[in-house]
Amino acid sequence: MNLYYTPEELARALKVSGEMIRSRLRRGEIQGLRLGRVWRVPREEALRLLGEEGLRALDEALAAEKEGRP
Repeated sequence: MNLYYTPEELARALKVSGEMIRSRLRRGEIQGLRLGRVWRVPREEALRLLGEEGLRALDEALAAEKEGRP
């Protein structure tokens, strides 16, 4: 379970581009943290956007990717 997600991870789950997520972050439509040049989206905001099932699916996909599973 991640505490923060990258715009690309969130974009993949929402089936949109990473740039769209970053644009919405800049406009304040999505809450996030900017650390230097990179954005991170807190788990609570990802939950708001994806719902419980979507967030669970994202966590499972990221865990599988980390372990090298398809």
